[in-house]
Order: sequence, then C-alpha cells, then structure tokens
Amino acid sequence: MRAVMKVDKSPGIKVMDTDRPRLGPRDVLVQVKATAYCGSDLHLYKWDGQAVKWNSPIPRILGHEFSGDVVEVGKNVTMVQVGDLVAGETHIPCERCYMCRTGRMHICENMKIFGVHVPEGSFAEFAVIPETIAYKLPPGTPYDVGALYEPCGVAMHAVQRAAPNPGDIAVVLGCGPIGIYVQQIMRALGSDVIATDIKKFRIEHARRVGAAREVIDASEGNVVERIKAATGQRGADIVFEAAGAGSTIIQSLDIVAKAGKVVLFGASPENPTLDTTTYIVYKEIDVLGLTGRYMYSTWDRVQRLVTRGLIDLKSVVTHTFPLEKAEEGFQLLLRGDASKVILRP
Repeated sequence: MRAVMKVDKSPGIKVMDTDRPRLGPRDVLVQVKATAYCGSDLHLYKWDGQAVKWNSPIPRILGHEFSGDVVEVGKNVTMVQVGDLVAGETHIPCERCYMCRTGRMHICENMKIFGVHVPEGSFAEFAVIPETIAYKLPPGTPYDVGALYEPCGVAMHAVQRAAPNPGDIAVVLGCGPIGIYVQQIMRALGSDVIATDIKKFRIEHARRVGAAREVIDASEGNVVERIKAATGQRGADIVFEAAGAGSTIIQSLDIVAKAGKVVLFGASPENPTLDTTTYIVYKEIDVLGLTGRYMYSTWDRVQRLVTRGLIDLKSVVTHTFPLEKAEEGFQLLLRGDASKVILRP
C-alpha cells in the first residue's frame, strides 16, 4: 500500500510503498478515506525537539486524524463489524491501569498515541487500530467530516472542562482549527465569544467562519487592553489558551475576570514564569488543563452538535490533496498558509 513515511531522524517525509499492517485478534483494519494533518505531524516532519522527546519509532507512518470503512476485523472483535464507518481515537489506553479503571482512559498511565508512539499511522491507504479506539460514526457521515471528529473533540473537551454558564464571555487565544472549534461550540452554547491571533491567515479565516463576535489581531496594540475594553473592563469569564505560546499563557491570566477560569490546552514549548499570587491566588481563578478527549462522552457530544448543524467541522478545511501530494500540505502548513489540510488516500 502507499503511505506517507518518516524513514529517518531528519526533516522530511517520503510517499512510498509499504506493507499493509497486520491484524491482531482485537484489531480493526480500516480503509482510510480521509485523514487530516495535525500539529504533531509537523513536529515529526521537522524532527524537532518535541519529536525527539516523543521517541517516536522510525520508520513509521504519519497521521492520526482519520475516518474510513472497516474492511476486516480480528477474531476477538465484538463492537465493530465489516462495513462500519469509523473514526479513530488517538489515545491507545492499556485498559488496566488506575486511570483506565476509574474513567480517565485518555490519560492512561501507559498511554500510547496512534501515529506517534506506534509505527502505524493514518497517512496511508489502510490503517490497523485497536477495537477500543474505533468510534462508529453515523451512517452517511462524509469522510472529511469524520476525520475531523478527533480535533474537534479536543475543543469539546476544553469546553467540558470549563463548564460554562449561560451568557459567559469567552475569549479564545488562537485561531487554529481547534481554536475555531472552541469558538463555534461556545457560540452554540450562547456565549459572547472574542478571539485573537497574530497570524494574518488565521485571523482572516476565523473572521470568515464568523463564530466569534470579534477577532482581534494580537500583533497590533495592547491586546489585553483591547479585550478588556470589549468586555466592559471586567475581563472574560473563561479564557481558552489554544495558541500554545508562553506569551498567551501569561495573557490569559491577565485577561480573565476575577473568579473566572483559564483553560490551557495549547502545547507550549516554553515554561513561562507566572505571577501566581497576583493572577491566581488574589483573583481566585481556576486554571484547568486538558489533553485529548474523554473516551467517549466527548465524541458523543461532538456528534450531537454536528448532527444538529450547530457546528461546522469542515469550516476549518482550506486545502485537500491526494496522498501523493502530501509534501505540498506540509509546506503550506509550515508557511502558515493553511488552516486544516486533508489527504485522501
């Protein structure tokens, strides 16, 4: 089969032939119909410090956001059958540790990430995944939409962690795909949403999507003062830090109102110094972190909003390529000239 491979520990990828992955007794073989790029794929493409930290096996197939049709199942599979349309949950839990047994499989103590910690990935014609991480999509779901349940699930998890109240003012720092999904979900819940970014492409794209009342260019002027002016000087009830930068983490503590909430889920390579006494203790704010998605309540909630037309998963998609042109997708993202890119094997 054809696949997008990482063959050595240096920048770049190769589109090449490789063996179809083997099916285990509890595995599902999926014919991949659509698969989307994620920021983690860029780390692996560049083979930067984050990729080294992950200790991702080489050679390997990239990709983990996908949907497709089940074409074969292992002999011990009971929840999925041939012909099902599925998307893949990225987290591969051990199902035995304390976190798995107490309802937090997504932060399993022995967690492996599909497309990162195992040789298999979704940038290929076929993918093998454990039955545990195969999520059955509603029949008739477009493949491109199905591939986006996984990233939207991160946004939904962020909102679930925030537990918003009716009429909350929400600020989303970062207008990448997940930031835009947060904006859409919060708007669907009746919140007043303001967003920021520093990248012109993302700012304009977020404005076109239109989920935020205002999208502020944070590279111009004092963004904290501009947001406070837009919120009546009180600040935001909830700030979602979706940019993954030290500067926006610090901004989030300044922007949030007293007794408000800050939700951190952008993966920042920096560890900024924070004035915790002034901004957390004296303001009595809650700082919440999250990774991935609840398995599987988050998926079900995304499905409810998608089915009712309250969020548009394809709104973040700016480019689509065949598998053979995977390099073009990477270059667009590295230049900052795309939002979400989809490959169709």
